[in-house]
Amino acid sequence: MQLWRFVLVHVCMGLVMTVTVNGEGPTKSTGNRSIDTVVMTAIRSRKGIHLGNYRIGREVLVKVHVKNSTGLSLNLRSIDPDCGCLAVVPEQRSLEPDGTLSLALRLASSNKVANVRRSIRLFFQESAVPFVLDVDVQITGPLGLDQTTMRLVDPDSKFDVSGQIHELGGKIQRVESVRGSFVTIGSVVQAPEAFRFIAKPTFSFGDAEDLVRVHYLDPSAQAQIVDLPILLRYTTPVRFLPSTLNLHQRGTRWVGITRMIVVRGKLKVPLEQLRFVLDAESNPGKLSPRVAVQVRAVSSIMSKVEVVITEGEQHAGHDGVMIQARFPRRLVVRGSRSQVVGILNLVRNGEE
Repeated sequence: MQLWRFVLVHVCMGLVMTVTVNGEGPTKSTGNRSIDTVVMTAIRSRKGIHLGNYRIGREVLVKVHVKNSTGLSLNLRSIDPDCGCLAVVPEQRSLEPDGTLSLALRLASSNKVANVRRSIRLFFQESAVPFVLDVDVQITGPLGLDQTTMRLVDPDSKFDVSGQIHELGGKIQRVESVRGSFVTIGSVVQAPEAFRFIAKPTFSFGDAEDLVRVHYLDPSAQAQIVDLPILLRYTTPVRFLPSTLNLHQRGTRWVGITRMIVVRGKLKVPLEQLRFVLDAESNPGKLSPRVAVQVRAVSSIMSKVEVVITEGEQHAGHDGVMIQARFPRRLVVRGSRSQVVGILNLVRNGEE
């Protein structure tokens, strides 16, 4: 069993912790290093320990001590870490009152720069519920983001990502999304102590946790990778499923039905006070399309929405050619203060 856990350490691609006593991490493993004692006053409880700031890309060997202050004699039944990247080996199974259980922790290396938490559940013969030990560590690296949460309103809008260069000493080659929530536009702009790139989201509502993967050359021209956590969050409380409505023609009208989702607790006005406005270009001499929207509540968070768009009439231009206003590509939902609370993309049947 222990051998299997240690094999998992080397193949796991999950979150990472690297640990040392002095806070920068050893260049190679030199044996288990001891960390302060955690006091367990009751089996059914939860305690945490922070291991400090440590460097990416290095395996960790650390020893954690759990003092038995429950007043009971305990016998360790099993240990359940929450990730295969963490192996935990106890030095003994029996634990007398005021005795100490020593746990050898082995944590796999990774390129992720983040504050990381791993949880270990300790099961004893004397209880059906475990004692939970949360182990935290701050992983540091050569790069960092200025802002880790990007607030989005419009799926079509671009956003800037900027960061600091702490100790790179080399050249950033490219950046990419690990989980596909955004695409980069153009190349990375790099200065001696900062970098910047432009991106665009690939989804239209909700939140997406992702990693900015930075490929770079270190001072010795060796290819390296560092992963920087980022959260993309739409701030609009109204969302549509699907986010792009395919409209079908009925005479001079275009009709479509979609579902509108209201994020619980975020919409501050009643549904009947929402205004639906076509986002269309205004052109002198052209009649813009008109929209009629019917909203029927299905539940506390979901409504069916029928959209009917009537095209404006055509007019002859100076050269006698019939012209018409551009068909709108979005339906904007506005609140009581005209703020944007949701956006529905529009497309006519047969169009890309």
